[in-house]
Amino acid sequence: MRTKEIIFDRKANTSLKLYLQEELFESQPIEKRPFILVIPGGGYSFCSEREGEPIALSFLSKGYHAGVLHYHVGEHRHFQKALSDGQKAMELLQECAEEWQIDRHKIAVIGFSAGGHLAAAMSTMLATKPALCLLGYPAILSSFSEVMGISAPSLEECVTSDTPPTFLFSTFEDSIVPIENSLLYLRALEENDVPFESHIFQKGPHGLSLATKWYRTSDEVTDERFARWFPFAMEWMESQWEEQEKGNEFSTREIIDIPIFQLVKEAENQQVLQRFFPSWQDPSRFKLVKRLNLKQLRRMIPDQMTNERFEQLIDGLNRPKEEH
Repeated sequence: MRTKEIIFDRKANTSLKLYLQEELFESQPIEKRPFILVIPGGGYSFCSEREGEPIALSFLSKGYHAGVLHYHVGEHRHFQKALSDGQKAMELLQECAEEWQIDRHKIAVIGFSAGGHLAAAMSTMLATKPALCLLGYPAILSSFSEVMGISAPSLEECVTSDTPPTFLFSTFEDSIVPIENSLLYLRALEENDVPFESHIFQKGPHGLSLATKWYRTSDEVTDERFARWFPFAMEWMESQWEEQEKGNEFSTREIIDIPIFQLVKEAENQQVLQRFFPSWQDPSRFKLVKRLNLKQLRRMIPDQMTNERFEQLIDGLNRPKEEH
């Protein structure tokens, strides 16, 4: 492993610290690796050490390159400047991907608490977004921004269909960042058809980090069940990279096998489907069927989908240009 630190603002102590893999003599060479950008929490007052390097090293042990972002906090706290720190990091990782042997299509971000706030902001507000977003007990709501002493929007309102797939973990018992923050963000992801996986553990206080005894501040922040978030996250990320490598499957999939919510991304398809099913103009009704494909729908309502009517519907639809 080699480390490297890029200073953004020496006065504000902002930087990107890199932990880069080096090829071992006896190992099979790997040209490029995924990268995870770690954003510690600390309420925009400081950057938690427990949510920085230990997280980076955990991903490093799984073969990833990693980096820790130190952003504007404390007396220099400022949301837009912190977001700019995140943007600088993302742009730098893209620019130096070849030199650092990073797969530029596999750059993920993980943030905890206030760092989760910044990670979610980067995933919803930046032009250069991470490929995947992982959020640990994140602060999301604008009301919490006031508590942290920054001016920022409610991030659930910033979610769009361009928001990257998201992995979120938190606890029901969190008394510092109420679970409402996570639930409203998850709802926004669902409403915008952004794939996500979530693990809401019942037990555990705020700020558990890896939840192991090696990085605890007290016995309360050691929790074997919560510690499972890390292997869960690794499994999820690997499955996302596998899907990414498969590429766009629309060229080989029949139009009747494509989910309805994907079909209606084409305006003409939306008009055709609403003409056949007028009740789908009601979002609450459309929500009931949007994840079905037409083959499944036909099985559910055979009386409404005669052969002739089904063929007319298929003839009127166009294949979507790309999948989310």
